[in-house]
Amino acid sequence: MSGADLLPSIFGIVLVAAAAAFVLLPFARGAQLEVAPSVTPDSDTPDRLALYHQVLELEFDQQLGKLSAEDFQQLSAELLAQAGQALREERGTLGEIDDEIEQEIAAARVAFAAARGTKSRRGKPAATRS
Repeated sequence: MSGADLLPSIFGIVLVAAAAAFVLLPFARGAQLEVAPSVTPDSDTPDRLALYHQVLELEFDQQLGKLSAEDFQQLSAELLAQAGQALREERGTLGEIDDEIEQEIAAARVAFAAARGTKSRRGKPAATRS
C-alpha cells in the first residue's frame, strides 16, 4: 500500500473515532441531578426558566430509567413550587395582576372606541352628517 492509499483509511478512522466520541461523551459525563435553583446575579430569586428546564431534565431521566417515579414526583414538585414562588415574587399577587390586566383592557376599550368613533365620522358622506 502506498501513502496515497492509506490517507483515505486514516481519514475514515479519525472520522469514525470523532463520531463515536461525540455520541459517547454524554454517557461518560453521567447524569447531573442538581436541584439547587440557579440564582440570577441581580437578585436572590431563582430563575424560573432554569427551574422549568430542570423539571424537563428530571422527566427525561425518569423516562430513561435513571430516576424512580417517586423521586421524580418529589423533585419536580419542589422545583415547581420554587418556580411558583419566583413567579409570585416577579409578578406580584394574583389580585395585582388582575387589576393590571383590567386597567389595560379598559385603556384598550377607550382607545378602540375613540378610533371607531373617528373612523365612522370620516366614513359618512357629507350630505348625511348632521
